Amino acid sequence: MGRIDETSDLYRQYLPRILNYIRLRVDGEDLAQDLAAAVFERAISRQHTLRKPEAFGAWIFRIARTTVAGHYRQRRPTLPLEKAEGQPAPEPSPPEVLMRRQEYARVRQALSSLSEREQEIIRLKFGGGLGNKEIGRVMRLRAGNVAVILYRALRRLRASLEQE
Repeated sequence: MGRIDETSDLYRQYLPRILNYIRLRVDGEDLAQDLAAAVFERAISRQHTLRKPEAFGAWIFRIARTTVAGHYRQRRPTLPLEKAEGQPAPEPSPPEVLMRRQEYARVRQALSSLSEREQEIIRLKFGGGLGNKEIGRVMRLRAGNVAVILYRALRRLRASLEQE
């Protein structure tokens, strides 16, 4: 398979995961798509720095993390909104919209009680769809450490949501 075919395959494979991850970090679909495009532009221009092709997933998520961080450094200093955007129902009713906003606010509040590292692991796991080993590569942690941090963070998150 040629280099262009490989790049196209990797793009199709990783774009949805990268986009979901970025959606959890920024507010707005257009911005998320722009940043995802920037991630792949950087990946293509820096593909010579990828030492192990089997580590592509961790490598591109590291690029995604630095791209989003760079975006926030260049913009006004605000915290990213933690949005768990799924496939919304077409034309939700006003009560549904209100309930979703309230639920998002509850989850965002609960997430904000976690450390930045815990939040990032949760975003990579559930937004990016990465396994513990890949998250470990992205964050330079052992997979076992990722599992422990994730378990404890989810336990605290669950307890926080149940208290309300």
